[in-house]
Amino acid sequence: MKLIISDTTALIILAKINHLDLLTNIIDKVYVPKAVMREIQYKNDMVKVLIESSDFIEVQEINNQEILSDIQATNLDLGETEAITLALEMDLRLIIDEKTGRKIAKQKGVKIIGLLGILETNFRLDLISYKELMYILEDFKRVNYRLSSVLERAFLENLL
Repeated sequence: MKLIISDTTALIILAKINHLDLLTNIIDKVYVPKAVMREIQYKNDMVKVLIESSDFIEVQEINNQEILSDIQATNLDLGETEAITLALEMDLRLIIDEKTGRKIAKQKGVKIIGLLGILETNFRLDLISYKELMYILEDFKRVNYRLSSVLERAFLENLL
């Protein structure tokens, strides 16, 4: 069974463009800490409904307060802090896109993937075509996924 932890942003973006299937194509279960679910529930819109009604996203309790305290000292938001803590505690990969959160997760030894990595994995496994990938990438940007032109160009060049 393929398991992963997720921060808030990737789930919200995938739900906004109605593409949670990009996760279910490659992951069996996505665990989120309580703070991430609270951030999602705060939205109180279709995104919340899609995520809460999915059977592959599950809230997971954090048990290791020592790890949590250590990461809280980094001044990340609570969702990112708990997501990194849970990834360390469960020894699972973390879906995270925020630059500072990614940097801290890597420093702590967490294996990370972002939305582009999820998109690439779906493409490499022939679950989506290049054309579909391009449409999805445009959808990401349409719902305010921040992607620099340099990163986008490097990502696309890496696919070919």
